Amino acid sequence: MTTQTTLLCKGEAVRHNKKAEWGIGKITDVNSCGTIRVLFAGFPEVSIAKGSKYLVKVKAKQ
Repeated sequence: MTTQTTLLCKGEAVRHNKKAEWGIGKITDVNSCGTIRVLFAGFPEVSIAKGSKYLVKVKAKQ
């Protein structure tokens, strides 16, 4: 079995794969333990442990 981890960086737009109501957020910090801080519109800043398991990059519209 193989797993793929997505690298997420500060400033990227993301959405939470289980909380669609949060909409699109912007990563404000990524620490060395894998915890990712995200600011979603209308919500306080959220800290997500093992964030790469729950966050999906949002591609810019072309």
